[in-house]
Amino acid sequence: MDSRRAPFFLLLIILLIIGMLGGLIWTSFHIADSEIGGGWFWIEWIAMRSKIIDGLSPYSTTTSERIQSQIDQLFTWIPGEDVQYTSPIFTGVVALPFAFIPDPLWARTAWLAVQFIVILLTFLGAARLVGWKPAWYIFTLVALPVLLGLWTVSSWLEGSLVIWVNGLVVGVLLAIQSKRYDLAGILLALTMIQPMAVILLVVFILIWAGSRRMSHLIIWFFAALAVLIAVGLFLSVDWLLEYIRILWNYREVYLPGTPGSAFQTWWPGFGHQLGWVFTGLMAVILGLEWWLALRRDFRWFLWTACLTVVISQWIGIPSRPDHYLLLILPILLIFARLDERFPVGGRWAALVGLLAVTIWEWWLFNSILIKAGSTSFWGLIFPLPFLLLIGLVWVRWWAIRPERMLIEDLRFSEPI
Repeated sequence: MDSRRAPFFLLLIILLIIGMLGGLIWTSFHIADSEIGGGWFWIEWIAMRSKIIDGLSPYSTTTSERIQSQIDQLFTWIPGEDVQYTSPIFTGVVALPFAFIPDPLWARTAWLAVQFIVILLTFLGAARLVGWKPAWYIFTLVALPVLLGLWTVSSWLEGSLVIWVNGLVVGVLLAIQSKRYDLAGILLALTMIQPMAVILLVVFILIWAGSRRMSHLIIWFFAALAVLIAVGLFLSVDWLLEYIRILWNYREVYLPGTPGSAFQTWWPGFGHQLGWVFTGLMAVILGLEWWLALRRDFRWFLWTACLTVVISQWIGIPSRPDHYLLLILPILLIFARLDERFPVGGRWAALVGLLAVTIWEWWLFNSILIKAGSTSFWGLIFPLPFLLLIGLVWVRWWAIRPERMLIEDLRFSEPI
């Protein structure tokens, strides 16, 4: 590039970034002003404000009443239940900076704007993690249904903490890939701000790290988690007991969001038994794949981590719609491996499947919520995880093979 033109292009890029940030803030402000969604944001903001302004425990009855007076309902599988603060109190490391903004409108505007940037960075980080570098138009065609899908849009509008967790998960895996095990351990501990969403993945990463003798990752994880717990004790001395009480009575606190709950709703006669059979099957599959992944290289580990994220939605742990945001990484892994093996047909087949599921989910959501007026979204539990399970099984052989062997295999399969 001509050195005389360099300042012009630099100025153009700066103006473009400023314009995009201005557009993002303007959009976020109007969403916040229109009071669209925001349920998960209000839970965190009100809970932290109650603590730092009034000295109230986030788990107290008064705080719960304040939250319920602000939130009509959350986007869950069965809306209408009472909402309350159920996160570990050390989620304050994320929520506190926004809680210090006294104006709720601007606090939510900032939350929306920052979370949108996190979503974009997470998508780009996931693409880098799986080694996917397609042409720009292919990248755009895949990004649109992912970023405009039901789970991404609903999570962003509701202000879900899983957006932060998803970024942290990708950060953990990138750190492991680059052998930064200390950083990986710290980020892994931070994912515990939403333990229900990532507990199986965290357990698998620790087991795999142990099998590979990555002691630094394990030590840093527990050290960082201890610091987070200590920070929580600084905010509220008895928070740990209150949180354990929530976990002990989880059936009264966490809304059911499992295939078993759906089966019981659809087939009361044998849905309970079918749910247990389904959970057992998922546990056996996951346990076998974990065992096979021990002491294996990063490619095998990454595929198994993606399988763990997908099966976590079906294995019986209470799940919420925003947990499905974690499925962005498995989506991109499937596209990357299909691109390696089938540079033309594979990506288009996967894209057609992704578009079909995205359109079907929005249609189902619209027909249930708006046209039928129902508050039960059980049918939305199955489409995307089912598609991803098929995709992960399809690409398994190419995903788990060492990169050197995969390159040799691809060269051997080229026509002479």
